[in-house]
Amino acid sequence: MAETLATILIPDISGFTEFITSTELEHGAHVINILIDTIVNEVGDEYEVSEIEGDAVLLIKKGPAPSQEELEKICLRIFNAFHFKRKFIQQHNICPCGACQAIINLSLKFVAHHGPVAEITVGRFVKQSGPAMIVAHRLLKNSIDNHEYMLVTEKLLQQVTNSSDPIEMEWVNSSEEYPSIGTVDYHFALLNQARKKVPEPPEPQRYVYSDINISQELSIQADFQDVYMTIWNVAGRVNWISGLLSVEQDSPNAFIGSIHHLIFEKCRATVSPLRMTFTDEGIMYAESCQIPQMNLQVTLEIVCKKTDHKSCIVTWRFINTSETPLTEETSRIFFDRLKTIMDELKAYSEKIEASFPEPLVK
Repeated sequence: MAETLATILIPDISGFTEFITSTELEHGAHVINILIDTIVNEVGDEYEVSEIEGDAVLLIKKGPAPSQEELEKICLRIFNAFHFKRKFIQQHNICPCGACQAIINLSLKFVAHHGPVAEITVGRFVKQSGPAMIVAHRLLKNSIDNHEYMLVTEKLLQQVTNSSDPIEMEWVNSSEEYPSIGTVDYHFALLNQARKKVPEPPEPQRYVYSDINISQELSIQADFQDVYMTIWNVAGRVNWISGLLSVEQDSPNAFIGSIHHLIFEKCRATVSPLRMTFTDEGIMYAESCQIPQMNLQVTLEIVCKKTDHKSCIVTWRFINTSETPLTEETSRIFFDRLKTIMDELKAYSEKIEASFPEPLVK
């Protein structure tokens, strides 16, 4: 089994275990997958992606060790891309579940080491092994009292020649003692200040309106969050909206700016979430809706307000966002259709709620 010298770089998403085990698995895994893709895309061809390890990416670069400045640059690039995407997801999120609301708590740390690695072929998979790999992974568990940092082993730094390039970060010397490995010396730098410098994503486009139609409300015997999650699940609307044949969408989940085509027998409605505000007492949700066959372009606003843990009041209205005023006939037809849909929402939500003694969303 031939060995080769390589740099091992592991970006590790801190808070992953708490994020997944204490909240909704499906949504948490979806967010983590997006962030892992962001890390991989930012690395490009500079490092080989050896393995995705759930909450971390194992990166390998064969050959001489990079300088400390080079490590700073690649890690800060990954760090900025990660947090920019995290902010974007958080900003465009319209799901109130625990996983989606906990995105703000995710952070990123790095461990870098250099040493001999060996490739093991298991079936059609190639895995990296050797003492250097063990050291790098053990260092993910250390005594640094922070969740965001760069950790570079002394052994890696001994392999590089001195550079005249300035080192931007403040580094601290430390070490860890591991059974069967011994003492591992390393340098680390905190990334708290770097996180503050990550730019904000552009604000989602806000809608404007030219006239407002009369709102209506109805009482639903179901938890307000469960009712909202039924609305939020655009693809699942085929289960309760009569006449809706299918939903075509590029993304499996709805978020601000995602596009969803609702296919009815005689028309096609294109909807896109605009915003969501969430408190312990209620949720306000808005989405755009375009129906070319009716020459209709509106924003639909829905407010789910808690009355108690098993009931809520749902208020809804639609707002004309086209430059042309709606005709009375078009307004009446659309209003009547929405009223039917809200009645169907009530029937479906109460049926689902009766099947579960506890709220679906916590």
